[in-house]
Amino acid sequence: MARINLLPWRAEERERRNKEFITLVVAVTLLTLLAAFATWSYFNNELEEQLDANALIEQENARLDTVLSEIDSLEQRREDIISRMQVIQDLQGRRPVPVRLWDDLAKAMPSALYLNNLKREGDVITLTGLADNPNVVSNLIRNLDSSKWMGNSAVSNIQQNISAYQAAPALNNTINTGEQTRPVYPEDSYVQFVVTTRVQSETATPDEGTGLGGAL
Repeated sequence: MARINLLPWRAEERERRNKEFITLVVAVTLLTLLAAFATWSYFNNELEEQLDANALIEQENARLDTVLSEIDSLEQRREDIISRMQVIQDLQGRRPVPVRLWDDLAKAMPSALYLNNLKREGDVITLTGLADNPNVVSNLIRNLDSSKWMGNSAVSNIQQNISAYQAAPALNNTINTGEQTRPVYPEDSYVQFVVTTRVQSETATPDEGTGLGGAL
């Protein structure tokens, strides 16, 4: 006997397909949201890690800046100490200079010459005086340059002496000055000179500097 289906099967099929479609849409939506959340979480985690790394780098930079400042301060202190040590060494090296210098100056003075003025400015010594003739001044230059403590000597000025002495009691050999007479002295023919020389303490030998430094 044949069976006849009188139920509205088309409506049921349509309803079943609608449910499947809705289920599929919901599933796709959930999957999309889940993927979007996973992507957002990943990039947010990467951003936080990058921010943490940047903060760490900034902290390290600040610490390095502090260390560099300390290093600069130490370098400045080191330079100051080196400068002070250099000054002390220079002073120690120059301790024997005055004694040796004045001794060599006295030995360098030739006869027929005397000084009116002696001045030292830094490492330059200026000698002003009278000499019998220019050759005596040349001998003075050679004597100064032969010293271990002086060098680069030169004549700054030399000229004939015009009046060595003021009026004095009349003697047999006199000259007439117009108002009164005075004796004729050998210095009347002397030349006036100005000689400069430079102190050269670095040319001293170590034994001489050490020995004299210990004695002082």
